[in-house]
Amino acid sequence: MAKKKLLWGAVMAIFLASCGAPKVLTTQKTEATNFEATGNYSQAVTAWASYFETTANEEVAGADFAQAAKTAFKAENSAQAISWFDQARYKNYADAEMYQTLAAIYKQEDNLSKELSALEYIIENYGTDNNDVNSRLLAIYTEIDANDKALAVWETLDSESKNTEANLDNYFTVNKALENEAVCDSLAKVLLEKNPEHLNALDWNARKYYWAGQNRYEREMAIYNANKTRKNYNTLLKELDLVTADFKKALPYLNKLWKAKPGKVYAGYLANIYARFGDEEKTDYYKNYMK
Repeated sequence: MAKKKLLWGAVMAIFLASCGAPKVLTTQKTEATNFEATGNYSQAVTAWASYFETTANEEVAGADFAQAAKTAFKAENSAQAISWFDQARYKNYADAEMYQTLAAIYKQEDNLSKELSALEYIIENYGTDNNDVNSRLLAIYTEIDANDKALAVWETLDSESKNTEANLDNYFTVNKALENEAVCDSLAKVLLEKNPEHLNALDWNARKYYWAGQNRYEREMAIYNANKTRKNYNTLLKELDLVTADFKKALPYLNKLWKAKPGKVYAGYLANIYARFGDEEKTDYYKNYMK
C-alpha cells in the first residue's frame, strides 16, 4: 500500500511539473510584450531571450522572432535584431515592418546595397503605398543616379510627401541630371519659397540668369563686330540693356551663394558681372579669389 502511495505521488509530481512549464514560458513571452508596451525595451529583449532559451525551437513561431527582433532594434541592439530576423526568415516568416526595420539597421551601418534590397523587397511584396519607404527609395535612387527609378517612385508619393523639401530636392536633382530645364525652373521656385537659402535652387537660378546674359552678350557682340553699322549698333545697345537685366537677376542669388560658399566657384561670375557694370573695385575684389 505504501509503495502504491509513493508511486502515485511521483506520478502526480511529474504531471504537475509538466503542467507548470508552459505557464512559465508563456509568462516570459507575455512579460516581453508587456515590457515593450511600457517602453522597457532592454528588459523586453531579456525576456524574449529567456523565452527562446527555454522553448524548443520548433515550438517558437517565426512571428515571435520577428517581434523580438523589432524590440531589439528599439533597444539599440542591432546585432541581436538581425540574428532574430534571420531566425524569422528561416521559419519562412516576413512582414513589411520587419524589412523596414532591417532597412533602418542597414542605413545605420551605411550599407546602402542591403538597405536598398530590403526596401525594394517591401515594394515588391507589400505594395507601393508606404510613403516613408518610397521617400527613402527616392533618396537612394537619386544618390546612385538611377534616375528612371527615381522618377517612377516619385509618382507613388502622396501630395504631402511630394511637398517636403527633402523629396523636392531629390526630384530636382534627378531632373537636373536629365536636363529637364522647365521642370527644374518650376522646382527651384518652389524650393526657394520653402527655403530662401536652398543652395541647389540658388545655384540653378544664378547660373540660369548669368548665362542668359553672358550668352546674349557674346552673341550680340559677335553680330555687331561682324557688321559695324549704325543700325546694328543701336540693336546692340538694346540687347546690352537686356544683358544688364539678366545679370541683375542673377546677382541676388550669387550674393547668397557667395555668403554661404565664398571662393573661386562663384568669384568668376561676380567679377564678370561687376566688370559689365563698370565697378572696378568689386571686379578686382572678386578677381583676387580667382587666382
